[in-house]
This record gives sequence, C-alpha cells and structure tokens, in this order.
Amino acid sequence: MIIDLTFPIENGMPYYPGDPQPKIEKFTSIEKEGYVVHKLTIGTHTGTHVDVPSHFIPEGKTLDQIEITRFSGKAYVIAIEKEKINKEDIPNVESEILLIYTGTSKSWKNGWNINKYSIITEEASKEISKRFKLVGIDSPSIGSFETHRILLKNEIIIVENLANLDKIIGKYVDFLCFPLLIKGADGSPVRAIAIVR
Repeated sequence: MIIDLTFPIENGMPYYPGDPQPKIEKFTSIEKEGYVVHKLTIGTHTGTHVDVPSHFIPEGKTLDQIEITRFSGKAYVIAIEKEKINKEDIPNVESEILLIYTGTSKSWKNGWNINKYSIITEEASKEISKRFKLVGIDSPSIGSFETHRILLKNEIIIVENLANLDKIIGKYVDFLCFPLLIKGADGSPVRAIAIVR
C-alpha cells in the first residue's frame, strides 16, 4: 500500500511568514497560444519540503550536493502530540529515518497557527543526530534556528509539512522523498510517499 505524505501546492495554501506567497497563474492558454503552461511562484520551502545543510550552515551542502539515497530509507512513524518534543520522547527503533506525527497537519486546510505548532527541542535534535539520517514532521518547522543548526550541521536531512502520517502511526515503512534537483538550493518542495508492506 502506498500512502501519499505530500500536501498539494495550490493558491491559498499556508506558507511560512517571510517566505514567498505561493502563486499559480495561467501563462498561456489553448484558446490563444494553442497550449497551456502555468507560471509557479514558490519558495524552496513551500508546502511539504526538505531542508538541507546550506539552509542554515555557512558552506553547508546544497541540495544538488546531497546523494539521492539520503532522502529515502526505512522509517518508523511515531505520534507525539505535544508542544515540545524532548530527548526522552525519541524512540529506540531500528530505522534510519524518524517520522513524527504531532497533529499539527490536521489544521492544514484552515491554515495552521504559526504561533502554535509542535517543535523538536535542541536536546532532542542532538539525540536524533546520533541515530537517524533524516527526520520528518507534520509541523511547518522542525523547531528553533538552533535546532535546525544542530541537525543540519550533522547533515541530518529535515522534511517539514508532511501529510497523512496519522494513517501509519506505529509502523515501519519505506519512506521515499523526491526533491527537485535545483542547483545551489537550500531546500525544495518534495513528493513524499510511504510504502507499507
């Protein structure tokens, strides 16, 4: 079974303050030019997206410098529905990827409250850095700037704004995440899926 973990990119979607407002416009039409092309205005952290080291780390690796195998692998999905995810909340599991359902994604359609969503603490991020190659969450941000720096300095890939994690809580899955190959980028929207065997 395949579960889509991606929110659609669309006009009116939530976006992080300070990021470009996502906009999809018809650029050509069948009636006028004979074919349809749309123009997309988005940021590298629009919707379900990946953060790579250069997002916060000077001289950190850019998206095109990361091996494609770093974005996929065996994952465990855990539910931690509280404001702050602490070191003791990080499970001892046999996987290279940790996906965290916080419940924040339930408010996606109504626009999440940017002042109220679940985050990973700095101590928890240190623990994650020792045990996983990628961490994903259904919140719009994994945590503070320092939490980002701890993870990205250790080249831990971050995926934010994941959808449908509530459908696979407590399961081991094959997590596949496909960012756009953007030269020199600090992140990218992704198509993320989970394969449940």
